[in-house]
Amino acid sequence: MGYLQQFIFFILVALPFMFISPTHSSLANGNVNILPPTNTSDKVTLALYYETLCPYCADFITNDLVKVFLSDLYTIVNLKLVPWGNADILGDEPHCQHGEDECYLNTIHSCVIYYWPDVKKHFDFIRCTEQQSSKKRLVKNRAAMWKQCSEKLGMSAHRINKCYTSGYGLKLLLQYANETAKLKPPHEYVPWVVVDNQPLKDDFENFVKYVCEAYKGADKPEACKTQATSVSSTHDKMANRIHPGCYASEIANLG
Repeated sequence: MGYLQQFIFFILVALPFMFISPTHSSLANGNVNILPPTNTSDKVTLALYYETLCPYCADFITNDLVKVFLSDLYTIVNLKLVPWGNADILGDEPHCQHGEDECYLNTIHSCVIYYWPDVKKHFDFIRCTEQQSSKKRLVKNRAAMWKQCSEKLGMSAHRINKCYTSGYGLKLLLQYANETAKLKPPHEYVPWVVVDNQPLKDDFENFVKYVCEAYKGADKPEACKTQATSVSSTHDKMANRIHPGCYASEIANLG
């Protein structure tokens, strides 16, 4: 009887392990079998430091940076937009290269980035306002520089305006001032484009090439496979002394 009890005990203990397949066991051939986690660190950080009324920034945003979303490049990019540029702080208030209207629009951009964190959403707004800026449209008031864009994109103009008038927008803007001040090396002009903490300087228009080179993921997007045939001629422009951006040392041309 004692032998029978021991046999039954052995069967009860061993029974659960008899139905585990070796290929699905937590230990297979002595190795721990763990599903690989989803890797989000492969994305390349692409940061643009800009100011809203610089014509070079407007041109870059509307004609070049938009390529991130016109192709599948967005699948490997973490895009950051920093609306401060060459502004400075005198006393407690920001002073911008292109005057008070630029400080105002920089603040509006800061509010939109904060309240609409989806990068495609706030980029569409920024691009819309920069398209108006690049065409130098005359506006009756400062709000007209962005309200048409907010209406077009279904963004609450009341929410944006309240962010500005409450002073919260200024707090957001000063955070971007602090972020810009921490750049190493410091920015020389805007647009100032940085890929994974490496400034592209005069070759900023070719940012797609640098993003693709920095990407370490297994499968590169189609945009990386075709970018070699569409590299722009920034170096040629520099050779011909075509000015690449807005420098802080320059007197703003408000005309």
